[in-house]
Amino acid sequence: MIKLPNIIKIILCSTISLASFACSSNNIDEITWLYSNTAPFHLAKHEQSPNGGLCDYLTEQLIKELPQIKHSRLQLPNQRITKYLTEGHAACHPCMIYRKTSTVRAIYSIPTTVYPPFSIITTKNNAKTISRQHGSPVRLINLLIDNSFIFGQTAARQFTNEINTIAKNTGAKEKGSLSWGSENESYAVISRLNHGYIDYSIDYPFVADYYNRFTKQDNVIALPIEAPKNTFVLGAVGCSATAPNNFAEKALKIINEKLKQSILPSEKYQESQRKWLKNTFTDFDEYYQQLILQPIAQPSSVVQEADQPSEAGR
Repeated sequence: MIKLPNIIKIILCSTISLASFACSSNNIDEITWLYSNTAPFHLAKHEQSPNGGLCDYLTEQLIKELPQIKHSRLQLPNQRITKYLTEGHAACHPCMIYRKTSTVRAIYSIPTTVYPPFSIITTKNNAKTISRQHGSPVRLINLLIDNSFIFGQTAARQFTNEINTIAKNTGAKEKGSLSWGSENESYAVISRLNHGYIDYSIDYPFVADYYNRFTKQDNVIALPIEAPKNTFVLGAVGCSATAPNNFAEKALKIINEKLKQSILPSEKYQESQRKWLKNTFTDFDEYYQQLILQPIAQPSSVVQEADQPSEAGR
């Protein structure tokens, strides 16, 4: 056996120790995946939703693709999801809105899906009156300041920056009717519409489509909102920006790798989106190709940030 001088032994041991530390410091041990009881974004698996809701299959595939990490799932109301991320827990939410820059709450993955522009959600009877008085597509500012219609939404709901600004400037949220319940938040709004407690809300058109096709709350309709451009909304995974030890950066590095390599190009993943979106977003395939697949096929491409909402979940 060859005997190494003590100094060489020390150097070798130090090098191995530093390498081990570097490896361990670049890894994460566990991710808590947050989700809410909000259809059709999160749904239990059954005949109508074999892969769950819009964001559930994505979570399932990331868990499958990252077996070296311990995964857990935690259901919270949307307001609590925002709070949980802001508090700095080692958690990610698969159903957030893509932003090119991080917020105080989250750092974001590459875009994972594309949603159609927000719409006015109302009953079929109210739709006729709203369209007659405020145009088709609907002039949003005119509708929000029209006190003859009652606006309603869940307390945690946010929209695009443009719509958020309009809602704030018109005082819509302050004088609107808010739903504070945490159980099936989208259902609460649709139910209040059908019972006449509110006259309209703002959400994606596929939310109205889901309730019309799969529930008894089938008296709602989506009206397009007048906008200077097609404000498509990009989805993303968001991880807590304030979690210790650079959790978000480390988690998103491996999440983005798996998204690019296997999940986003997967036909089964695309079908998990198409199932809920295609009925009211007929150009989904075209925009998915353009906004999701082309940027990962051409790394130098710059993903253009749509007029983005600023809140967790949708």
